[in-house]
Order: sequence, then structure tokens, then C-alpha cells
Amino acid sequence: IRRLGIEMNSYGFCLTDRLNPLMTSKPGVFVGGAFQEPKDIPETVMQASAAASMAMELLAPSKNTMIKTRDYPQEHDVSDEKLRIGVFVCHCGINIAGTVDVEIVTESIRNEPGVVFASHTMYTCSNASLSDIKEMITLHRLNRVVVASCTPRTHEPIFRETLREAGLNPYLFELSNIRDQCSWVHSDEPESATDKAIELVKMSISRAYHLLPLEGDRIPIRQNAIIFGGGVSGLTAALSLAEQGYDVDLIEKSSKLGGNLEFINSTLENESIADYIKLLIENVNKQRNIDVYLDSEITSVTGHIGDFKVKFHKEGKSKELMCGSIIIATGAKPATTNEYSYGIVKNIMTQIELEKMLPKKKSEPKSQTWVMIQCVGSRTPERSYCSRICCSMAIKNALKIKKSDPDARIFILYRDIRTYGFREKYYREARKEGVIFIRFDEANPPAVSDIDGVLSSVRVESPDFPEPVVIEADKLILSTGVVANEDNKKISDMLKVPLNSNGFYVEAHMKLKPVDFTTEGIFLCGLAHSPKMIDENISQAKAAAARAASILSKTHLEVGAQVSSVDQDKCISCMTCLKVCPYGAPMLNYDHKAQIEKAKCMGCGICAAECPARAIQLNHFRSDHFSSMIDNLFDVVETV
Repeated sequence: IRRLGIEMNSYGFCLTDRLNPLMTSKPGVFVGGAFQEPKDIPETVMQASAAASMAMELLAPSKNTMIKTRDYPQEHDVSDEKLRIGVFVCHCGINIAGTVDVEIVTESIRNEPGVVFASHTMYTCSNASLSDIKEMITLHRLNRVVVASCTPRTHEPIFRETLREAGLNPYLFELSNIRDQCSWVHSDEPESATDKAIELVKMSISRAYHLLPLEGDRIPIRQNAIIFGGGVSGLTAALSLAEQGYDVDLIEKSSKLGGNLEFINSTLENESIADYIKLLIENVNKQRNIDVYLDSEITSVTGHIGDFKVKFHKEGKSKELMCGSIIIATGAKPATTNEYSYGIVKNIMTQIELEKMLPKKKSEPKSQTWVMIQCVGSRTPERSYCSRICCSMAIKNALKIKKSDPDARIFILYRDIRTYGFREKYYREARKEGVIFIRFDEANPPAVSDIDGVLSSVRVESPDFPEPVVIEADKLILSTGVVANEDNKKISDMLKVPLNSNGFYVEAHMKLKPVDFTTEGIFLCGLAHSPKMIDENISQAKAAAARAASILSKTHLEVGAQVSSVDQDKCISCMTCLKVCPYGAPMLNYDHKAQIEKAKCMGCGICAAECPARAIQLNHFRSDHFSSMIDNLFDVVETV
């Protein structure tokens, strides 16, 4: 770190600011993960992608100048050859061999029909073992390969790539999971685990009999993106993609850009939000690669990764745009409430309304008593989540009041204070400045009293005090949190992407794909995903831009062959597949028969399972594959 010349903060972490969370004190050096601040895995992964996006912006002028195309040997035609299966059993250190007797498994399957070679290795996925597999494919003229090791979720692509490098079609490979399904779940029964491993490997060999070489497709990619939403996340993602050299269309439903930042004055660190968002909007408006559409409502989205079609209404006219990738940054909105006599009794407001009032507070009387109530409408059975920003916002506003009026009396009534990370120091600072924190139970919330419709007092029963506390208050501030937009359901239906029970969009995997959807080519960021702080919104927007750029940087997309196909002669046009597919891959052709859009198909097999006419088969997972495996298992059982 000293060699790089990066400044550290007082806690020994990398020094950054909230509005530039990825930039270190050294130009061209970016930060990602817990080196900046303690954070969980999803935030770490997001920030890593965001840092990559920042690097890609700098490297944009040299994009595609050092690309090397990987050359594979000509694929060997195995269609007329007799089956020659090679089996490789993995010890996986002690992960498998600590329970399963790998040598017995290898000897038990060595004489299976079609098997011409069988061996066991310490780590089959190691470079040395992969080279050995390629050598054995050539030496023994193998045309099917079975590996008995761990999960296909992580290791199948590695072995398929090895087959390609050896001149075999990658779909002539079968992986038998004897780690997760044997050694890990039967660690106390080594003999039974070994027997089960033998059965699983034999079933995999029987399936290998029926494996056929498959070919995927190549589809052209439109090298531009469309972003839904013009708040800080949408603007940040748009600028990042534009700086990388991609054209961006930004669609915003309101009449101006900026989103929720118009309600916020500053960060906890007193960085001006107004100046930041003004500069951000100016940069977007002058960026030649970005076209902005205000007062626009999205009406439909069709297509697939690399070729989406978005229709929207603007000024009563229907418009249409095409793109290769979509980023959802539609944001959220401040929650409304009718609790604590809000809207009925005077001098009761929300934190957002206080934010607007604070710059004009000079006209307010001095030495007033302020009460703030946290978790209003949040962390309840109806809205179970924490809005993350509320505690920090309350403390920020309390400190501002104290700075302009040191004699002000401020009480914050809370269930839990959650100023996580470095924000904890502002909680301590507020206590030093005389802000009083009083805890209450969810089951016994504070009570508000008024005189002739004007706030008079707030009564709170705290588990930390023997008697109720009655505070004669001049102002009551409610921390109401964040709620999802009503439009989310409509857009999620168009895009075939999921929402959670609270109406926020759900990522494909919290830790592995925190900005991806299960529908390929569509990404999310900002408050549309979940309540978060401004620096987290910025990082996630940059991460979404990086993920979108991973698609837009290509001219063509390789579509895998593991997709469903329809036997047109068997199809009865019942449209069951259209109803059950979560990705919208099936469609009706001109003959009113089902047809699969390969670019949309994710290979889940739901359509094949639901088809009443059995007209649909999932390539590489056909019915005869499983019939053979089941028959083999019954043969083994009957023999025993």
C-alpha cells in the first residue's frame, strides 16, 4: 500500500468518500471489497465489478486491441464409431476419498460395457489431471468421458472445455457427483457410500451411451444498452457505459432526472448532494453517447439477450428502441404513513420533510425540543425489512440541528440503532453533542398527544427506565423508510424477472450474481433492488454497467446447445409450455405449433416436464437418458 501511495483512514482502511466510493487517493487505482470498509459478500462482489467498470472506462480507447482468439482442434466425428468410454474418478483430497473407497469404485466400473479406460486421480480438475485426460482421449481414442467427482455447477464447464481442447464435442461428457451425493452426506457410512458411488458412476456410464454431439448457435448482439430510471443509479450506470464507448438510451417516467436525491441535502460526511447530482446530470446531458427520454412510460419489452425491443409512450406517441442489454434502475420512493397522528396534528413531519426544511431553519425559534421516532412503518409484519438509511439520516439531521442551535433538545426514540460501518462514529458524536437516545419495544410504541390539533408531548415506555418518559415536544420527526414502486410489478411481468414479497426486484444469486437476473442480459441496481445508502447505489450501478458491458463488448453471443426442442409432429398446440416457462422461451409459429427461442431458453426443462403430448425434449437431458439410468439402477438392485 505504501508503494502505491494510497491514503488510509483513521481505522486503517482505504480512504474514500461517499460520493466516489471506488476511487482511492491515487488516480487510476480503484478499491473493491473489505479493504475499503467492512462489508458482506454481496456488497464485496458488487464493488469488485464496479471497480472493474471504472478500469474499463479508463481503458476504453484501447478496447479490443489485444484480443486473441482461442483456436480449438477440429472436432472429431464420432457418429459412426463404437462406444469408447473413459472414466476418471477423483479423490478430491479427502473430500471424497476420506469416505468413499475410490480404488474400489474404479475397479468396479472398469469392465462395464463400453468402458475402455478407467483411472483415479487425486484432483481431477488440476491442470496436470486435465492434461492427462486429453492425453488419454487421444491414446485410447475415447469418444465419451465420464468424471466422478464433485458438483457440475462449478466443475462441468472445466471438463467440457478439456474435451473441446482434445477435439471432442463438449456434450459427450457426463459428470457423476459422488462428493455432494455420497461422501458428504454419508460420511459416517463409508461402505454404503462406496456402494452408492459405484451405482451412481454406473448410471452415469449408462447415460453416456446415449450422449450425442450438440452444436449451439451464434447470434448477433446489439452493442447498446437501455436503462430504466434516471435517478443516481441510472445516471451513474449510463455514464459508466457511455465512458466505455457504448450508446445508451435512458428512459425516465418523470419530467426530470435525479430521482430521490432531490429530497436529500448532504451525506453524513457533509458532502453536498445538490452539487453532486447537478454535476451528474450535466455530464449525462453533454455525453454524446447518451439519449435521455423524460416523461416516458414503458409499455412492452420483447426479445432476448443481445436483441431486446423496448416500446414506450412519450408525449402521447409510441416509440421503439432496440438494445443488447437492459439495466433496471427504477428506484423506490419514501414511505408514507398515517401513524403517530401524522397529517392530523401540526408540527409532525417525516425525515424527508425535515431535510427540505433544514436549509430554511433560520426562521425557526431557538431552543426547541425535537423528538424523532425510528422504524415508522418498517420492520413490521407488513413491511419486515430494515430501510438501512433511516438511522443515519436521523443522526445526520440531529447533528445539523445541534450545529445551528446548540441549545436544542433532541430525543431519538429507537428499537435498534443501525449506523453500520464507519457511520458508527456519527452515532457516538451525536451522543457527545447531547442527543438523547431512548429505546422502546415494538409491542409498546410511543404515544403522541396534542392540544387543539397542535403537538404537545410524546410519551415513551422504555425497558431501560422504571417509569414512562413524557417529552414536551415542539417538533416530531418520523423516520418512514423506503418502499418499492408500484410500477415494479408491471415491468417485472414484461421482463419475466422476479420480485420479492415487498415488491423489490430479486437478483439471480445474492452472492454469486448480485446484479444479474435469471433472465440473461438484464441487470439491476439501486433502490429498485433494495434500500441502500448512496455510496452503495453508486457502486451497484457501476457493477451493473460492468456486467452489461460484458455482453455489449461482443459482436456475437454463443448460445448453448442445452436447450429445449419441439417435435412439430407431436405438438398439439395446447400452449402449456407458453404458460409454464418462466423465461418466455416458447412461442407459437405460423402453424400454431410451439417453437423454442434458443437465446431465451435457460435449459430448466420445465416445458419438457409439463408437455402433455411429450412433444418437447431438453437437449442433453432427454427422456431416454434418464430411462437408461433408472434401468441400470434397477439392474444393480436386482443383482444385489
